[in-house]
Amino acid sequence: MKWFANPSQLRFPVLAATAFIVASMGVALRAEPPADMRPPSPKTPESAQPFSSPAGFNPNHRITDAGRRSYWAHTFSSGAHSVAVHGGDVYAVWYDVRNGDSDAFFAKSADGGMTFGPNVRVNDDTGKARQYKPSLGLDAAGGIYIIWRDDRRGHADIFFARSGDGGKTFSKNRLLNDDTGWAYQGNPAIGVSPEGNVYAAWSDDRNGQGDIYFTASRDRGRTFDRNLRLNDDAGRSVQSHPTVGAGAGGLVVVAWEDFRNGRSEVYLSRSTDGGKTFEPNRRVVSGADGTVRVSPSIAVAPNGRVALAWSQFKPQSVQLDPPDAAKGETLWWEKVRQGDADIYLAVSTDGGAHFGPPVQVNDDSSGKAQAFPSVAMDDSGGVYLAWEDFREGQPNIYYSAMPHPESTVGFVPNQKVNEDTGPARRSHPSLAVDTNGRPYFLWTDGRGNPFASSPGADDGTEEEGNDVFFTTTR
Repeated sequence: MKWFANPSQLRFPVLAATAFIVASMGVALRAEPPADMRPPSPKTPESAQPFSSPAGFNPNHRITDAGRRSYWAHTFSSGAHSVAVHGGDVYAVWYDVRNGDSDAFFAKSADGGMTFGPNVRVNDDTGKARQYKPSLGLDAAGGIYIIWRDDRRGHADIFFARSGDGGKTFSKNRLLNDDTGWAYQGNPAIGVSPEGNVYAAWSDDRNGQGDIYFTASRDRGRTFDRNLRLNDDAGRSVQSHPTVGAGAGGLVVVAWEDFRNGRSEVYLSRSTDGGKTFEPNRRVVSGADGTVRVSPSIAVAPNGRVALAWSQFKPQSVQLDPPDAAKGETLWWEKVRQGDADIYLAVSTDGGAHFGPPVQVNDDSSGKAQAFPSVAMDDSGGVYLAWEDFREGQPNIYYSAMPHPESTVGFVPNQKVNEDTGPARRSHPSLAVDTNGRPYFLWTDGRGNPFASSPGADDGTEEEGNDVFFTTTR
């Protein structure tokens, strides 16, 4: 299936008016840090020579402000949201090890992303516990809600904080999982309705296998319901890496990776009463062809349209075992990136009750991987996607959009977002759009990484020498 874009109908510049197919499939894997995490090390300064920004994009700029640059900073894609926008304010979250352990950080821009203020630590523990994968959501009034994985109690839990003053201060951190054991909880995702209802989901091993658990707050994050298991299979299969979409009037749609049929597929469940009850699980796309689907990312527009993206392998092209919390996921990442994965998208016009046929979004014929999609929607239901793309041999951040959902022009041609061309890894993009459909991009970026050229350095890992970069369209 191909669509052709007329540039005169687009709200932002594009590279060319060429054909574009829609395909994606990505493996959402837990971004666990290496066990032998080293202390922060000084990094060489970024090149003073300016890059030529890709057509239509502002220059990329780093928002991590550690004095010696973080040894390891990381965003995450798919289920998590690392960037959000409210009016002229842009908010970003990530985690890094500038303090010798892993902490959740926040930064705000009050000028549409041109500059960012000081980095603010969100977690309030005083020890050396690690915090990973923060994800944020906003309500219509600009309230900020952040969820993350937290090891302060000696094992992996899900914690939460909120801010009502634009991120100047955050509430006392709150534990969300209500189990009494030492089970693993991780891969958190958050969705916030316009009214300020907060919905959280995560991977949970309390039953001895990977399940998807959920909780909701209907008072802007002050109190939360008891945890609810969302996957309804009766076996011991693994479910992991949820993504949460929240709409007005109590609409909640949660999707995840599901291995109940022996391979990873995308399942979802829907609630229309604010997360009090959920409909039975259903598979988004029939898996009769043996296709592997991972890394779902969901967005809900004010008009009730729902967009669901994922990364997808060609049938029988890869064998992926279920994720294992004890082993981490670096090996999973690398296996995904060695396969021919594509980015796919399905759209619902009735609040997630039904989805149209999936379409491929990436327009290359390289046979290289595209993974970790991040999807966003504007107020009219226009769809925007960013992902990690290996078509040029090294990972870059790519983007496309269908800003006019009712037209027949489809998606615009794929565009590369990052401006540098050096041998650095750009990964795990997160995407947000404002009410006018202007996109805002955040990602993990290894440019200027001294470890990649140091003797004995493992330049194949994502944890070495990363910072967080940002850009938007002009």
